[in-house]
Amino acid sequence: MARFISYKTGSPEDAQEITQETFFRAFRSLSSFQKSDTKFATYLGRIASNLITDLWRKKGRSPQVSDISDHQNHLMDGSDPSEEAISHEQRELIASALKELSAEQRQVIELRIIAGLPLKETATAMDKTEAAIKMLQQRALKNLRNLLLVRGVMESE
Repeated sequence: MARFISYKTGSPEDAQEITQETFFRAFRSLSSFQKSDTKFATYLGRIASNLITDLWRKKGRSPQVSDISDHQNHLMDGSDPSEEAISHEQRELIASALKELSAEQRQVIELRIIAGLPLKETATAMDKTEAAIKMLQQRALKNLRNLLLVRGVMESE
């Protein structure tokens, strides 16, 4: 859950705050969860998604400001700065390509691959059948692959 929240917010501080608030709200409304047939991870995912949406509304999707101290450890640990730069650039190209997918395709990749939700929980979270999620994921990955090929992030086989 924390990985999904961190990916969506792009800020460790926001991710920590939203993760804490997610569990607080889940605990506060535990009685209503127990009356449902939803898995707890799906329930947490919905709460987190709503909090992330609220965060972006408040912030107006302002650009992320990065502090140099966040990257100091990487430079001091003996890793190759050029490899770090390439890796960072590739992550940004992938994130950019993800934004070009449809909202549903982006959501299925975020839930299945980034957050690691099982097929059944993803289907429940997106209010679709498991077969529909499989097809949506297949199309999303194909479209993402094509976008990455165009950007030169991947090489054709």
